[in-house]
Amino acid sequence: MRITDHIATAKMSPLQIRAVIISIFLIVLDGYDVALTSFSAPYLQQGFGVSKTELGLVMSGALIGMLVGSILIAPLADRIGRRNMGVIATSTIAVGMFIGPFATAELGTGLLVLSRILTGVGVGALVSVVGVILAEYTAKKVYAIVMGIYAAAINIGGLLGSTIIGPMLAVNGWQFGWWVGFALSAFAALVTFFFLPESLSWLAAGRRRDSLERLNTLLSKMGQPELNELPPTETVKVVKRQGALRTVFTGRTGFYSILMIVGYVAYMISFYFMTNWAPTSVATAMENPALAPQLVAAFSLGGILGTVCFGFLGGKINLRVLTAGFLVLATVSLAAFGLIGPQMPTAWWTLFVASFFVCAGTAGFYSIIPKLYPTLARSTGYGIVIGVGRFGGIAAPILGGAAFDSGMSMGAAFTVFSLPMLLAAILLVVLHVSTTRAEAREQKRAERVPASV
Repeated sequence: MRITDHIATAKMSPLQIRAVIISIFLIVLDGYDVALTSFSAPYLQQGFGVSKTELGLVMSGALIGMLVGSILIAPLADRIGRRNMGVIATSTIAVGMFIGPFATAELGTGLLVLSRILTGVGVGALVSVVGVILAEYTAKKVYAIVMGIYAAAINIGGLLGSTIIGPMLAVNGWQFGWWVGFALSAFAALVTFFFLPESLSWLAAGRRRDSLERLNTLLSKMGQPELNELPPTETVKVVKRQGALRTVFTGRTGFYSILMIVGYVAYMISFYFMTNWAPTSVATAMENPALAPQLVAAFSLGGILGTVCFGFLGGKINLRVLTAGFLVLATVSLAAFGLIGPQMPTAWWTLFVASFFVCAGTAGFYSIIPKLYPTLARSTGYGIVIGVGRFGGIAAPILGGAAFDSGMSMGAAFTVFSLPMLLAAILLVVLHVSTTRAEAREQKRAERVPASV
């Protein structure tokens, strides 16, 4: 039995509640960081006088950083500890935020792109830390509620940023959003260092000489019995990376991998085009930069409600079918947003509806992909699909900016960029049909075995 199994069935202690609150706060901060360029983009375009393609590169900076942070930096947490990685990640976000305000029209957007990349590196590294802490410190009785809040926390951060900080940019300038981000990130680094407990499993693995002492201190605070020695670690025969890769891309599993890679890249293109260009398109068309934060609020609210609704329905409807259905409705509603036009408040409500369906797609893919792979190849398969998918997110703001610079109308652009989601929905249906047939064949084979014995 793992050391966390006892904690999962016990009552939540003050230490566990503190760990959960800090973790959720960190994800809300991530939501603010990611949404910052969306509601400040019109002010950036005015201040720097750049094309939409160049602005798209600034928007993509955080996504490039997230790719680097999640693949190259986050795994270091296994060596240095989750809490230490949390401090490094939040400090990196703070450094990125600090650099941004020093960018000027004379220097160009290079410093701003660097700011966003560093911020993204911190965000990408932080996600893995928060997920582990929540999984280890949350009691089973409240786990579903906590994970629901966790799933909505990114949108909550975007909502708070767009409604509180967004309206202040007209008076204080776009730099104000970065200074607020710096202050919050620096505060988060201090809170993480002083108050976030270390991963219990990491301490149980005996990474440090004082692991037993630190582990017993945490167990005592949670009302759990102390240990005389570190528990034996689970011995798992790990497949070599080459073997895992071969599993991911061989046979029926390989077919599933290709379906999900193409599908997730397509989904990311539509998702990040919408996230970055929907608020800016309305604000530009109406010649009112103050509208951008209002549109980010619509996106965030719709995303929160859509994710909650998807989670409720996910326990009643097959996830592959449900996600495909949501993405079809997302395609229609996102195209409708562009075709109906930038007039307020209609634009606000159409974006709200589009976000309701679009954001649920993320929860769908995150739930579907890991189940496609055997245990010993699961991390490799999941990492490949999600990692490659981020390239779609990186390309989306740049491609969108180029489309608008070429003279494409708002209606045409949002219709074109909604179509990749339709492709993702079709590929999910293909996946569902294929997996259902495979499961039926496996069941028939299992039924024949006893008869032949």
